Amino acid sequence: MKRPLFASLLALALLPVLAPAAKQPTQSKASQKIDAILAESWKEKNVQPGARVDDETFVRRVYLDIAGRIPTADETREFLSNDSSGKRHQLIDELIDSESFTNHMFNYWADILRIHSQQGGGQNIVPAYVQYVKDSLRDNKPYDDFVRELVTAQGDTYENGAIGYYYRDRGMILDNMANTVRIFLGTRLECAQCHNHPFDKWTQMDFYHMAAFSYGMNVQNNQGGDQLRDLQRMMNSDKSIDQKKKRSYQRALQEIRRPIRNIPVVNYDGSKMPQLPHDYQYDDAKPKEKIAERVIFGADPEIAKPEEKLESYADWMTSPENPRFTKVIANRMWKRVMGIGLIEPVDEFTDVTMAANPELFAFLEEEMKRQDYDLKSFLRMLYKTEVYQREAVANDVQLPADFAFTGPLLRRMTAEQIWDSYVALINPNPEMGNWRREQEALLRGAGTEMMTAALEKKSQEQLLKDVKAVAAAQKGMQEKLIALQKQQTEARQNKDQAKARKLAQEANGIRRKLSGMIFDRVYAPVLKKGMVEKVSLVMPDGMAAVEMKIDSAKIDQSGRVKQDVIRELAKKEDEIIRNEMDRMGVTDERERKNYLGFRKNVANTYTRAAHLSSPAPNGHFLRQFGQSDRETIENAEDAASVTQALTLLNGPVFRMVTNPQSVLSRDLSQVETNEEKIVRVFESILSRAPRPEEMNLILSDAELRGDKLVQDLTFALLNTEEFLFVR
Repeated sequence: MKRPLFASLLALALLPVLAPAAKQPTQSKASQKIDAILAESWKEKNVQPGARVDDETFVRRVYLDIAGRIPTADETREFLSNDSSGKRHQLIDELIDSESFTNHMFNYWADILRIHSQQGGGQNIVPAYVQYVKDSLRDNKPYDDFVRELVTAQGDTYENGAIGYYYRDRGMILDNMANTVRIFLGTRLECAQCHNHPFDKWTQMDFYHMAAFSYGMNVQNNQGGDQLRDLQRMMNSDKSIDQKKKRSYQRALQEIRRPIRNIPVVNYDGSKMPQLPHDYQYDDAKPKEKIAERVIFGADPEIAKPEEKLESYADWMTSPENPRFTKVIANRMWKRVMGIGLIEPVDEFTDVTMAANPELFAFLEEEMKRQDYDLKSFLRMLYKTEVYQREAVANDVQLPADFAFTGPLLRRMTAEQIWDSYVALINPNPEMGNWRREQEALLRGAGTEMMTAALEKKSQEQLLKDVKAVAAAQKGMQEKLIALQKQQTEARQNKDQAKARKLAQEANGIRRKLSGMIFDRVYAPVLKKGMVEKVSLVMPDGMAAVEMKIDSAKIDQSGRVKQDVIRELAKKEDEIIRNEMDRMGVTDERERKNYLGFRKNVANTYTRAAHLSSPAPNGHFLRQFGQSDRETIENAEDAASVTQALTLLNGPVFRMVTNPQSVLSRDLSQVETNEEKIVRVFESILSRAPRPEEMNLILSDAELRGDKLVQDLTFALLNTEEFLFVR
């Protein structure tokens, strides 16, 4: 029987490592100030900080914290072989400016904002919302501007992806306000929606005063622009049209709108005011009374006209003078770096809340203001402190105020960090995501946008003729569909499934014929007059930019791009992968064919969490390891479970890690001896070389394990606490 290599390595992996001293370049004054404040507090608390971590621990920690994944073996070797005294600060700068940072930060904000890909009708708005958030992070949009844009977002999907913020809580505008105040002001008002807060000063009246600012936000699907809305009003008010015709015209309008119906539009009506519930029980107002806007702290903004309410609300919220806005984001970013906030929970501030280190907290707040809410700059300041580079510490205290902050918190990776670290061992280009799927969505959006624009270009007179023509066509088709439906019912009753399927196909053909007639009659004439949408495809590094023209010949009757466009994208995807193989030096035709299939598979399945559905489907690795379901704010879990253990033991992910085409396997193929392979496995998974006692233990097992040695070692290391924790 084979000896328990897994258990032996687990014990060895937890042995302490002495950190050699290393000289670093001069810190910024802000970073130095943070270290000085903490050093003074350590004296007061009579605690000693941990030692400075070695380069192996640092490189793994900083990749996990900033890039959201372990470094590749090449990245580890490059950093460890660098003799520059400033290499740690240099790496921090490089990672914060990388696409890895964008993807990792997206996961963080997707959890806070509850970005949900599977929202009803969200197939158009959610991709635009995701792109808006990623672009904001990538471009380092000032945080106050980011929040202001979310809170004031109006328009449609194509104009403004930020409308996804209100779309997420469509039909629940009161809940949206409570979430907004909790996320950006660290204040919990949700209890006050139904009654005065039992543990804080907020009243139900306070809740409704705040709700009055954003109550006028309205989320609805595209109705075809002002022309169709005006046409519908005109038909409804025209007494010369009988009710039967009005109903037929209404059905025709619904069919005309069908290709663009899932394009959400958000608009604001400042005159709308919330109404107290019917069972309001306090003596400061009557049930069902309408409530005007008033802020919960600070001076009420001056509002001259109702339409100014939303902008005034956003200005008040994001102002440096707001007593909580800056504090909350400074505390969130401190926790992002150190693992625990100076105030916990980060979203439950009260008037009596005290920071664990008041002097440090005040300094961070002022620095956030001084740096104009530049989150990348703020994070650089925190990561470049000496305290961040010290040994990780366990959170063995009951109260955050007792935590000494002698180093970052020892914590298990998030579900996204674990997944993305596996992906780094599998996928040679994980930041690219599923390129073809993303470009298809881009082109699909362009097609739908063109159809929306086509409707808006039509006059009311033209649209009325279209409605009458579609209504006439519907009448004949409706009679056929009713007859077919009766025949289908009879066929099912007679258990003639073949006939029922044939009749269903015939009915679908009639519906497609109607859709084609609508496209040809309503949309195509306008589209053919030269309306062309130029779409710039997002190309990987090293490839020239590509533009595709989308016109009436390239979209179908539903606004989707046709199959010849999809085939064109598939060819471009193959070209991307062939270029990748050229850079890797893969020349054998059989190997190139195998690699092409492998890359297409991993691009679809084993790409970073930020490129997958948000959240991943139930049963996915990410959900099993605690990814938030995006139903409530910051709902992720980091507790271990039996399901996780079984996934690591029997799941398909490990088979992909050891696939001959994976990043790890290709790195191992460059060396021959067991000793060299062992070193590379350690560098790839734990970002360090094996210690002598580990090497001796593994080599003593080499003969017994034979060809399975490297695979068994890989499996053992992936299941150690050293792999699963950020140390």
